[in-house]
Amino acid sequence: MGTQPYIEEEKFFTTFSVLHVNINSNYQKIVLLSLGFFMLLIIMAVFHENGILNAYRFEQEQVKMKEANGGLKQQNDLLRQEIAALKSDPYAIEKIAREKLNLVKPGDQIYRIVSTQSKLPPTK
Repeated sequence: MGTQPYIEEEKFFTTFSVLHVNINSNYQKIVLLSLGFFMLLIIMAVFHENGILNAYRFEQEQVKMKEANGGLKQQNDLLRQEIAALKSDPYAIEKIAREKLNLVKPGDQIYRIVSTQSKLPPTK
């Protein structure tokens, strides 16, 4: 009878330690699965086609397009001003005819400046 309580006590602690290991093991499984799921969510948020990296790339692309759009708007404004001038200002039409089409008025004298190909030695 003296050894009987000791054996029962040993069985109790053995059973409790097995339960403790199982509880600890289940807890570890839940924690590891939760961490794995969380890491998967982070990876998906960063590298997915609608993720953070693509959003950043699209934002940079949008900034470049807005800058290009501003330049094109300025160019359009200048062209509109030129069109308005050509429709209403006869001097603007004459300027374009003289510069781009090389036209002259009757009685104008044309002077052409011809550059020489040979270089003269420097004089002292």
